[in-house]
Amino acid sequence: MNLTYCLAEDREGAEIGLKLAILSLADHCPGVPVVLYRPNPIPSFVDWLKQQPQVRLVAEPLDGASSWNCKPQAMLPLLGDDPEAEVVWVDSDLMVSRDPRELFRRLSIETLGITQEPPSHPDPGVRLRAEGWGFPPGNNYSFTMNSCVVRITQHHRKLMERWLECLQHPEYLAFAQRPLSERPVHYRSDQDVLNALLGSAEFQHIPIGLFPNGQDVIHSGGALAYSLSERIRGLFLKQPTFIHAISIKPWMVLGNQDPWSSPRRWWWRSLQQEISPYVALARGYRNRVDEPTGWMDATSGWGRCLRMIGFGHWALCGLPVTLVATWIDKLGMTHKIRKD
Repeated sequence: MNLTYCLAEDREGAEIGLKLAILSLADHCPGVPVVLYRPNPIPSFVDWLKQQPQVRLVAEPLDGASSWNCKPQAMLPLLGDDPEAEVVWVDSDLMVSRDPRELFRRLSIETLGITQEPPSHPDPGVRLRAEGWGFPPGNNYSFTMNSCVVRITQHHRKLMERWLECLQHPEYLAFAQRPLSERPVHYRSDQDVLNALLGSAEFQHIPIGLFPNGQDVIHSGGALAYSLSERIRGLFLKQPTFIHAISIKPWMVLGNQDPWSSPRRWWWRSLQQEISPYVALARGYRNRVDEPTGWMDATSGWGRCLRMIGFGHWALCGLPVTLVATWIDKLGMTHKIRKD
């Protein structure tokens, strides 16, 4: 297969995440093309990209795309007419800890590769999302798929075209202007639309190659996103390939840009980020990003202590915090933990 990695980001201040993603891909997949859609990039970022010869920058806006509603727009042109084209979407807040191609080689050309949503997130499964769109039901997956990594081939062109069509639906666009809390589950994000399609009869023929939580991907940052059971299994496994900074970004929280004003919430989120696998992996690139990296350092006694007793292990460092969060969750405070 002729592999191309694809990233797209139009949000202000996202350069640090893009740089970390690009550097990790360059280290573990040298020579593999990376296409980056970054409208109107700042000059310093363009200069930095000159050090990354495998990256092709597309500085024009994607037609009809905004924020995270851009994946099919970005990936479809990269398929082209090449029957052996393989395009892998990578979120701008994701890093790789090793060469992901070993995972892609396990997939047939007909198989869609995708990561798994944290089980702690609400409304798991695809049926509710497919019903919201009025799609005839197909495969009733009990889990939700997370689109931080999506691997496609020419066999998935129709799926990408339908995804794009749904993202341009007037009702979806109208709900996209509302706060997330006011959106029905099937309109929450582009990811929910993809889940609806994969749960429909129209695409039930597409086999899913799931990159499971804790084994192939860590959703890093939330108290329950990297669950207790996943952490315990992780003590006996190699580090997962994909490390995803889910939810609010560590450079925002640890850089004192947390949009929440509550000191308690800021402290709780800050502690989770100090011990997150994403931040631990990012420290190895601090001298190569040409960005302020003070947020990568431990800033609290609790953070230093948990890093020390965790021996720097990606699963062990945050295990005590996840243990406490799991205990609170069992006491019936699930909504509070998920919110934080």
